[in-house]
Amino acid sequence: MNSDSITHGASRHLRDFFDEDTSRLVSILCLPLVDGVFATMLVSGSLSSVSRIFSVSLTIFAGAGALAVVFSMNGNAAEVRRKVSKASAVLILGAAGVAILAPVYGSLVSQSVMRKVAAIVLIIIGGKLAGVKYVEDLPVYVVLGTGMLLALRQPQGISFTLEYVNKALITAFLSSTVLFASTYVRGSLINLSLVKKGAAAVLAIISASLVGIPVPSNSGLYVLSISLIASVNLSQLRKDYLRNNVLPGRSHP
Repeated sequence: MNSDSITHGASRHLRDFFDEDTSRLVSILCLPLVDGVFATMLVSGSLSSVSRIFSVSLTIFAGAGALAVVFSMNGNAAEVRRKVSKASAVLILGAAGVAILAPVYGSLVSQSVMRKVAAIVLIIIGGKLAGVKYVEDLPVYVVLGTGMLLALRQPQGISFTLEYVNKALITAFLSSTVLFASTYVRGSLINLSLVKKGAAAVLAIISASLVGIPVPSNSGLYVLSISLIASVNLSQLRKDYLRNNVLPGRSHP
């Protein structure tokens, strides 16, 4: 067996594992990992409470973009769940990797400055979700890069620790659970526009708390829950109910 056949076989298996739908979902899920957003949230204290972890899980990772990809996947329910499971495995491994490297990142930057940077980043992401005109063209990585330069400090000592791993894994697991659960829901039953607006409001609440503005405890989680409930398409739900429970029993002329 020569090296070409080995390489071809490996690439074919990789393509089989990462089909087009899975690749799209991996791209959405891993964007916060590779652009520095998740690392910044870890070191800035954005995941300092259970409600914040829930809120970040359901906005940054398992938000409207990821749900839209899941709802548009090809294949039957079992195939879609397999695709989501594959993408979730990549997310969990990636989140663990970022969490291990985050202490090094945190030792190089001022956490007080990075809290303000994280607040600005969350406002920008929220603005993009809400469709705010002047925010949509503003690149998040530019703000992050500028903030990191301003926050740079002389490192006191660089070391690898596991202090962020638990929070990162819980966030990734929650996001994966939500996405897996969404495979049992028909996309037509959810108004993704309302999900986006609710996520934008939640990110604004987290942002306010990061800069010291007092906000009620768990308010982000309450807002997110209300937006998810409001996003349910009741008229479509009623049509489905009538189709499944009333129409089959009627006699048609």
